[in-house]
Amino acid sequence: MGSELKYLIVLLFQILQWTLLARVIFSWIPVSPGDALAGLKDMLVEITEPLCAPFRAILPPIGGIDFSIILVFLCLDLFRGTVLSILS
Repeated sequence: MGSELKYLIVLLFQILQWTLLARVIFSWIPVSPGDALAGLKDMLVEITEPLCAPFRAILPPIGGIDFSIILVFLCLDLFRGTVLSILS
């Protein structure tokens, strides 16, 4: 049971990290509101914004570049490692 739980936790963190990475990539692509990708971009922002907003309050965008997402990645990795070490 323990290894399945660890696998599930790792999988959930990986999905979240890939979602954040997709958001970063979509932020570089101009998408018009009527575009087919607009819905996907909106969904990515809706999923990831609850994680990004608190970090953006700590580290606001500098020169139009949002570095807070780097803090999100670092904290997610630390949190994942902590959770997995507690389960070990």
